[in-house]
Amino acid sequence: MSQMNTKVDEGSFLADLAELIAIPSTKDASQAGEGAPFGPGPLAALEKMLEIGRRDGFRTKMLQGYAGYIEYGPEEAKDYIAVLGHVDVVPATGKWAHNPFTLHEENGTLYARGVIDDKGPTMAAYYALKALKNSGAAIRHRIRLVIGTDEESGCACMKKYNELEPMSLFGFAPDAEFPLIFAEKGQIRAWIKTPKSGSSNASVRLVSFYSGERMNMVPDHAYAILSGADAEKWAVEAQAALSAINVPFTAEKTDQGFKMTVKGKSAHGSEPAGGVNAAFLLASALKKLPLVKEEHAFVTLLSDTLNNDFGGERLGIKYQDDVSGELTVNAGVIRFGDDGGTVSLDIRCPIKASLDDLVQTLTASVRQLGLSIGELGTSKPLYMDPKHPAVQILKKVYEKHTGLKDVKLLTSGGGTYAQYLDAGVAFGACMPDYPYTGHQVDEHVKLDDLLLASEIYADAMAELGNLEG
Repeated sequence: MSQMNTKVDEGSFLADLAELIAIPSTKDASQAGEGAPFGPGPLAALEKMLEIGRRDGFRTKMLQGYAGYIEYGPEEAKDYIAVLGHVDVVPATGKWAHNPFTLHEENGTLYARGVIDDKGPTMAAYYALKALKNSGAAIRHRIRLVIGTDEESGCACMKKYNELEPMSLFGFAPDAEFPLIFAEKGQIRAWIKTPKSGSSNASVRLVSFYSGERMNMVPDHAYAILSGADAEKWAVEAQAALSAINVPFTAEKTDQGFKMTVKGKSAHGSEPAGGVNAAFLLASALKKLPLVKEEHAFVTLLSDTLNNDFGGERLGIKYQDDVSGELTVNAGVIRFGDDGGTVSLDIRCPIKASLDDLVQTLTASVRQLGLSIGELGTSKPLYMDPKHPAVQILKKVYEKHTGLKDVKLLTSGGGTYAQYLDAGVAFGACMPDYPYTGHQVDEHVKLDDLLLASEIYADAMAELGNLEG
């Protein structure tokens, strides 16, 4: 193991992180353009990281606004080690105790959107690269901190990066949990479409339904607007159903009709059972309404087929293996309006599952409901042999800094940039004794944990910098 000073200057670290956090880097397709493929926020955050890298004397490169990198090591070296972080964030929905885009420290804990997913860990990795540079340690390979901007919405940034840059010798993503994740589930991202409503004189109609902002988040809010002669009567019925199960809601009369808003609890889409899906709550309260056929099909898809069926049993896609556990399903973005309804499904698939078979089964099940699949995409699972020399290096570095012995390596339902490497894993930054709060209201992490992660990453970079290729 290498011997070098890996201690982090806490004041400088917090100052740089606060500047990065202050940039609301949520994807905004409506403002996307040449050089800013995901909107101005993600681009500004990427530019900030590259600016910090240039300030400290690193080589940097911008890659058409999709991604960029900060690099250290022998410039003539053939191979490089990739450390893959991202600076885009999910929306800061829900009621926060503090401004989500102002870094807030309280009793040694940092609060902000992105503080653990993934601006905090990315900054920890950057300060690790600084420690390596300042140490003057001899390394054979370049170490490249790759910074992406679309991790939360499909990873188009990494697809573009792989088109523009050669593949790394090995890499890790500081975007998950310690000690190390060697297997990540595959993904199916699908949109279920329900038909639009025809003309009708029904006494109550569903004008609109809106819930969720991202496929990979459990929606913490939902609202529906009812119209028609009996809209108020049925709105009262729905509100009574919500009150009976102590669900927070508000109701108001608008120009369009009666609007009901329901609160749930957000969570990461890879662990949907950890949240409370507001769309399911609201749809369950609407299922008894005498809606027209198309509107009823949309509501019952949520209230009956998808409602709390996080394993996909009702869709016929339930699956489990001995490596990565159970398949999970998250309904994250739900809309209904003049053009009908759409429901996004973020399906995390065990390592041994056939994505093609699951897609076929899902498509058939949706057709049986009289509905259709719109846009659909898949991502292959990640599996890295735990005995790989680089994996063993990371394991030993983690054990060195924590004092733990023979730690158990992990599998995950979450997907990271490691899936875009020929050889790579997810490595921290969340410590095993602390809850992972990415995508949640009041996202937080202990400052000491981020500083320790930075020290771990510095040693890992030094060791991987001399990895036998």
